[in-house]
Amino acid sequence: MSTIMEDSNAGDMANHEYPRDKTRPMHILHLPMDILLSIFDHVHNDRNIKLHIRRDDDDIKIIQSARLVCTLFNRLASPFLCPILTVQLDQASLDCADKISRTPLIAAGVRSIDVVLHYCPKELAEDLSRYKNQRENDLNSLSSSCDYQAETWYLGGHDPDDETVCEQPLRVYNKAMADYSAIISAWDEYIGQPDVASTDEDTLRYQEILRQGHEEYKQKHKEQFRLIMDGSFVETLALAISRMRHGTSLHFVDEIGGWDYLNRCSDDPTRMSTHPDELPRLMAIPLDWRTIENLEGGAELLPAKILSELPIAIHKAGATVLDILIRCFPTVKNYSMIRPGHDPNNPSWPDLRSASQHVTEFFLSTNQPPIRDRHLRPEEHCPIDQYLCAVLSGHDIEDVRLYFHGSNVNDGGLYRIGTILATANWPRLKRFSISDVSLDPGKLENFFRKLDGSRMERVYLRNVELLDGNWAGALDLLRETVASRCLDGKCEVEIVR
Repeated sequence: MSTIMEDSNAGDMANHEYPRDKTRPMHILHLPMDILLSIFDHVHNDRNIKLHIRRDDDDIKIIQSARLVCTLFNRLASPFLCPILTVQLDQASLDCADKISRTPLIAAGVRSIDVVLHYCPKELAEDLSRYKNQRENDLNSLSSSCDYQAETWYLGGHDPDDETVCEQPLRVYNKAMADYSAIISAWDEYIGQPDVASTDEDTLRYQEILRQGHEEYKQKHKEQFRLIMDGSFVETLALAISRMRHGTSLHFVDEIGGWDYLNRCSDDPTRMSTHPDELPRLMAIPLDWRTIENLEGGAELLPAKILSELPIAIHKAGATVLDILIRCFPTVKNYSMIRPGHDPNNPSWPDLRSASQHVTEFFLSTNQPPIRDRHLRPEEHCPIDQYLCAVLSGHDIEDVRLYFHGSNVNDGGLYRIGTILATANWPRLKRFSISDVSLDPGKLENFFRKLDGSRMERVYLRNVELLDGNWAGALDLLRETVASRCLDGKCEVEIVR
């Protein structure tokens, strides 16, 4: 009897909580749309996108799994799948970007495009000996890291800062150094005595890796050269961006995710030895711009053309670029490559100015400084000034950061930025940062005089040299302009010598 009563009471409670004729149990699909969007937005960090920080693989897998649940989840989750689209300078990557742009749900979520401009220069593609020398430099770099860690191993595997360095036993580092030496010897033998066939199995294998690697490198160069010279890279990518309604940020880099392949390998410099399949992969890896410009005998930095041609192509495709961030820039030679257009005697600077009228944020950080023993010649300085004046010609500019640490002269000479500031007309400017530059005090004073103090949020000057004058006038003007906002905690000024 008690069991029947309990069942009856349970039924009454169930009917009371979920009347059969009125309501049904709720689940996640019954939540309002704004709450569902908030759930997915939990793994979508706008700040990370702004800083070009990639999401964890786990976050990506959550979005991927959610898209498979049902039609509603697919519609809600898809825009969170690819907030940062990475496009490399090759046909396969370009085709992938085009395909994403034609998938409306995914394309709607793209906020930024990372354009990776690492390159296989023709000087290595057409010369096996120079190609071999570069890959030997790569292996020597890894071997030096192994040697350092082997030395550190005797100190208990810690460096002077007490950081753990050695991840492998000593024998693994020693074997890696021996393997790298054998590989280099095999390559030198192949170049020095091409008609003498080796009988050693490992030597033959290393030489075949060199031959096949160079052939693949040549094919990559031909593809990249075609994509740049026939305009198909910038035109196809520009059309793709025009289909991504919110993809308004361009980020030019010469490494993927901020670290090239060799930098990632430096975490484990034995990897080419412990994982033999990694060596063929190394052979076809494109080079970053600093390496290209430092190649013995010089090399043409053809991808630098894309720095001007892509914004122009995007503008012609009917899209708008709001943010331009550049982390790769000519610092040794090849300055003329950034001129837009196909006629070097008549560069189309007006096209670049038109394409830049709605830019609100501009960031430039030149590559790490090479050995430089002279100032830029006028014909070298001119295209840089023309490029920056064109891309910064709009009146919507709010954030400017120009870091020229890669353009310094070894005697301490700094990049002269006076022309850029003299032509600046940025009524909406909020944040201004420059480093490693020199200019006349009068030009700095005139620039500070034009600032709208009621808008400024940050002024940062680092290693700025005033030519033929002192700081008194410029600092007085800056103080008058931003003092009240600084006192209210709304503006920060930092000057570092």
